[in-house]
Formats: sequence, structure tokens, C-alpha cells
Amino acid sequence: MEKTQEIIKSTDLISDLRYQISNQIGAKSLLACIQCGVCSSSCTVSEYIDLQPHRVVACLLLGLKDKILNSNAIWYCSLCHRCTERCPKNVDYSFILALLRNMAVKEGHIPPEYEITINSLLEHGFTVPYAGMLKKSIDRNREKFNLPEIVTPNLEEIEFIVKETGLKKILEDAKKGKKKEVKT
Repeated sequence: MEKTQEIIKSTDLISDLRYQISNQIGAKSLLACIQCGVCSSSCTVSEYIDLQPHRVVACLLLGLKDKILNSNAIWYCSLCHRCTERCPKNVDYSFILALLRNMAVKEGHIPPEYEITINSLLEHGFTVPYAGMLKKSIDRNREKFNLPEIVTPNLEEIEFIVKETGLKKILEDAKKGKKKEVKT
């Protein structure tokens, strides 16, 4: 099967993207990247992502913001930091991914799984619902090991934090259909 080439227009490039990111990460600048691929060969999730770590950096250097923010690479990363630890040029790829995740969320590129998790947190106070048979099982095991009961979180405090961080507005915008789906 013949592989089709992606055509990228110059108008799709953001020429100062590399500098925006580099200014935020300081001395461990992505501008030092020599595209050796050590980060990608160290990556524990490499086979599951659509852009290898060194390709994400290359896209940043080229200004391909939309390609990166629509990539599953920024979400599938387990943040094990192997890429950062092994980089011969000290590029802090893990920190770059954290910045990219924040950028993606601010622009409405939220994977459905993350949206579900935040909604569960708002509704129940837990990222994994603590109810029904699961609650009974957890409580039984905690009692068996003489652990204290789980205190139900204050939902008003969680709501306040979600609102103050701007995450509430992002979720509302996503529900209105303004979000762009991330490929998973």
C-alpha cells in the first residue's frame, strides 16, 4: 500500500512557536535538539503514538502547532522521563510535553477520557467513582487492614478549584461543541 504524503501549507506554520516554548523551558531549550532520536528509542510508549518524541520536537521547530496538538503523543506519554534523562543535549522533553498538554487543553484539544475523568471528579469528588459495589469492596478491604474510612471530598472546594483554574470554562466550551477531537 502506498503511503500518502501530507501537504503542509506555509500558512499552517507558526514561525515563533519554537521560541514560545523555548522561553518557557529556559536552559533546556528544544533549540538544542539535534534530532538524534535517542529520546524516541528510549520511549516506553513509542509503538502506540503517532509522533515519536524527536518528531514532536521537529514539529515544534517547524511551527506545526496543530499537528502536535492533534497528536496522541502528548497524551499517551507516561512521563517516565527516560527521554529527558538520556538526551545528550539536555532537552527537557518531559517538561515540553507538560507545556503542550496545557496548551492543548487551553485550545480545546481534550481527549474524551480526560473529560470523563474531570466530570467524575466534579460529580463524585473522585477520578474513579467511589460508589456501588466498588465502594463496598474498597471499604471492606480498608476495614480488613485497619485503614481509616475514606473521607468524601468537599465538592464545593473541587468546583471552586476547577472554576478558578479555568478548567470549568474549557469543559463548558467542549460541551458546546467547540472542542477539537484528539486522535486516539
